[in-house]
Amino acid sequence: MMLLFSTTVKASSYTSNVIASVSVGGVCFITTTNTLVNFGNIDPTQGTPVSNDIAFADSFGNEPANILVAGTNWINEPGYGSNTFYVSNTLWNPTSASPGVGNALTLFTGFTSLFDTQLQIAAPNPSFPRTQTQLFVGVNIPGGAPAGPYTQNIVPGYSCLTYPNPFSVQNVIATANVQPACFISLSTNAIDFGSITPTNSVPTANAVSVNDPGGNIPANILVDAGNWISGSNTFYVSNTLWNPVTEPTYTGTPLNLAPNLVDTLIQEPAPIIANPTTSNTLYFGLAVPAAQSPGLYTQNVYIENEC
Repeated sequence: MMLLFSTTVKASSYTSNVIASVSVGGVCFITTTNTLVNFGNIDPTQGTPVSNDIAFADSFGNEPANILVAGTNWINEPGYGSNTFYVSNTLWNPTSASPGVGNALTLFTGFTSLFDTQLQIAAPNPSFPRTQTQLFVGVNIPGGAPAGPYTQNIVPGYSCLTYPNPFSVQNVIATANVQPACFISLSTNAIDFGSITPTNSVPTANAVSVNDPGGNIPANILVDAGNWISGSNTFYVSNTLWNPVTEPTYTGTPLNLAPNLVDTLIQEPAPIIANPTTSNTLYFGLAVPAAQSPGLYTQNVYIENEC
């Protein structure tokens, strides 16, 4: 007889931990979500609201970042000459603002020239892996800026808490189309011919300076006027003479009755950035007709610049 024995042999098992470690660095990933700002058609001396936005986003960073910015001077697009105006005519603001309200953009000469706007993008976190903010920009066109399309590079950048050295992101191209325009202002709004007795006159020597404060093309000066009035008394507009030069006597061209502007053929030179206000002069004289009733008379003279 054979007796068989059966048994189960069980091996012992042991578990040992492996400690894994990683150091997660602080970092931010800033991008611009738009790379073109078009300010549209603008007259010289005019400005746009500081409301065109440049949007910045941080996707999957983990610490806050400050937005930095600088830019280049404005230049004519190819084919329109080499005209330019300054980078500082572009304004930035952390919130949307009215024309002329903001901070002047500084000139970009390298990463270290990027200006810290103190505008901060919050740190993303696992629940909100993308954060964003906006910088708003506008432009003021200087008086005398020649007409034509202009471009500017706005150079945004950022700095992180861990890496405070500035980093640049993709440039934003700004465009503006400066319109041809002329403007007018007068150095005086009143001419006092003094006291004149009927049949007498004063020389055509009373000067009115006609100015263009900031246009960019030449203009002709036009003029007409209303009749002279004192209560119910009146005498004709044509008793006032105009002349492009001062005269020691009552000499010149009679004014037309408004609305009937006449071109004096006096040309207002085009302003330029270096000399944004130009001027010319009209001279006026007056004769009082015979038997005119006494009194204080007034006349409206209308002067216009025509581009």
